[in-house]
Amino acid sequence: MEFLLSVGFFLLIATVAFQVLGRALLSVPAIWTLDLAQFLFTWLIFVGAAVALRRHAHYTVDILPEHWTALAKPLTLLGILAAAIVIYVLILPGWHLATLRSTAVIPALGLSMFWLFLALPVSGGLMALYTIEHAVNFLRRPTPATLAGETGAEVE
Repeated sequence: MEFLLSVGFFLLIATVAFQVLGRALLSVPAIWTLDLAQFLFTWLIFVGAAVALRRHAHYTVDILPEHWTALAKPLTLLGILAAAIVIYVLILPGWHLATLRSTAVIPALGLSMFWLFLALPVSGGLMALYTIEHAVNFLRRPTPATLAGETGAEVE
């Protein structure tokens, strides 16, 4: 997935560079570059957000002291619930938006707007898979009590 994002980012940079150079140096108005850049940017943002979710790369703010470990589990569950709400919004209303806009066309590319807005439900689907993966890993994570039972020793 990261490779595809890298290729998409390279294409975005090349498109914008061609647009700037074409307009400034060659006096060639390349109208299609604006639409292609918007298309690539949309897909990169939404799919990139899903990949960032999987890698735990989003910004976090620590409000509670680290030694308050009793709140770690409920806060992680709250984070999974919040992610589920965002995923719902991306998938269902995102799909509705994509189908609603499917009759419109990206002018310079001659491409249905469906393909632009499809980035929302695709991103939501990826986020759903990654959130399920995180939830399973979280639920399988041994607690101090289960570790003590396995080794017969107390764990602090």
